[in-house]
Amino acid sequence: MAADSAWAAGDYATARTRYETGLKEEPGSVRALYRMGILLAWDGKLDSSLALLRFARVIEPNDPDVRIQEATVLSWQGQYRASVIKWDSLIAEFPDRRDAAYGRARTLSWAGKMKQADSGYAALSASDPSDLDALAGRGQVAAWRGDYGKSARFYREALAANPDHVGSLVGLAQVRQWQGRAAEAEQHIARALAVAPNDRSALEAQRSIRALRRPRAEVTLGWSHDSDRNTLWWQTLGTSLLLGSGVRGFASAGVAEATDPARNGTRLSAEAGASWDRSNLSLTGALGARNLSSDAARDRTLGTWRASASYRFAPTAGAGFGYAHYSFDETALLLGKDLDIDEISIDADAEIRPDLSLGTGAATGWLSDNNRRRSAVLALTQRFARRFTIGLFGRALGYDQRGAGYFAPDRFLVGEARGSYTYGVRRWEARLSGGLGLQQVGKGATAQSEWHAEARVLRRWSIANEASLSGGFSNSAESSTTGAFRYYTAALSVRLGL
Repeated sequence: MAADSAWAAGDYATARTRYETGLKEEPGSVRALYRMGILLAWDGKLDSSLALLRFARVIEPNDPDVRIQEATVLSWQGQYRASVIKWDSLIAEFPDRRDAAYGRARTLSWAGKMKQADSGYAALSASDPSDLDALAGRGQVAAWRGDYGKSARFYREALAANPDHVGSLVGLAQVRQWQGRAAEAEQHIARALAVAPNDRSALEAQRSIRALRRPRAEVTLGWSHDSDRNTLWWQTLGTSLLLGSGVRGFASAGVAEATDPARNGTRLSAEAGASWDRSNLSLTGALGARNLSSDAARDRTLGTWRASASYRFAPTAGAGFGYAHYSFDETALLLGKDLDIDEISIDADAEIRPDLSLGTGAATGWLSDNNRRRSAVLALTQRFARRFTIGLFGRALGYDQRGAGYFAPDRFLVGEARGSYTYGVRRWEARLSGGLGLQQVGKGATAQSEWHAEARVLRRWSIANEASLSGGFSNSAESSTTGAFRYYTAALSVRLGL
């Protein structure tokens, strides 16, 4: 069959044309339906692909190749549970089909079930120690769990057995990319493409690594408004550039314009800094300046600075420490108050079990009006099938004394149940989130209901380019600097690879 010859030669455009012609002449050709299903899936037309594959199954219900492709496309659609059921059925009937076992392990990893995915790859490796794809699979799972050291060991073990193993070369390149080691990543990808010039995963990784090396720019336009009639518009322009192995420099500049019923104010800001990542340690530092002007006070200029460090004790646990000095200037009134803050913070996170994470943090801030702020936060989050999360959130906040022009309760407590849903298709992603709970504003105050809701839509058009639009609405007192009863926010952001 001419279409099969074109397929074997890698001429997929010709193969598609010939399979389409063949299906008009012989609509029940299982091979043509199967191959067209693959081609449509590669083009991102997953629903059409499934329709053809299911038609092929009506004709040949037990064809393992058709069933494998059907399970694969389901996993690409994010239907992980349905895909795993298909894989389990296949493995029960065809226990020697290692590609089905691979598909099952891969789908479990995409579903976030890393422990089960690693067990699947480990079983394949145990049954055949020379199976380098199984080692590469374990390397990928370890990388997705954040254990880059363990991931690199799996990949290096596979490459020691075969220096030209493309899957391990690509995987190790991605690990080095995530570590900020772009030069090493490019070396591994160049080697992979020398072995397999048309490998899709290698070509995609090459584009991603090149995007990492290029400077990036991000522009954001934001707006917020509260029921005390405080309005803030802000615009920022930021850029970042890989300077060396694990070192990225960044800079930003911004303008914010604040109004209330009595006054207007403007903030001009600029900042430059760098981050350094090596193994499990990450360091960040930045210096900046702000110019604050208000209708009701003299202009002033101040310096700002911040530094932070974080360390991953394990892929599932880490902690960080930070210090910052900045002005308290989120409303038109505060822009003229000459208020600065020195703040230290600590945070930690841990994965209690797969898909269940705990995060905690605490901070203390010293204000230049001799006030002091203390806060603590605790969050427990459970993820379901990578799209849904539910969790519990609690925060405590308190000031030593009342503030002049800002929300400074002696005690503020909030506890809520939270949830989110994320859906992506091709280059689009949408996210909805919200929370419902109780808050207490001040010691001895009566608890009252509080809630918030947010939405975000994102569109990517290449590896480094994306645009997003977000908005939110809340009645929680912590959302507004003045403790207003209603608070609204919206933002448009565009990120470009230069």
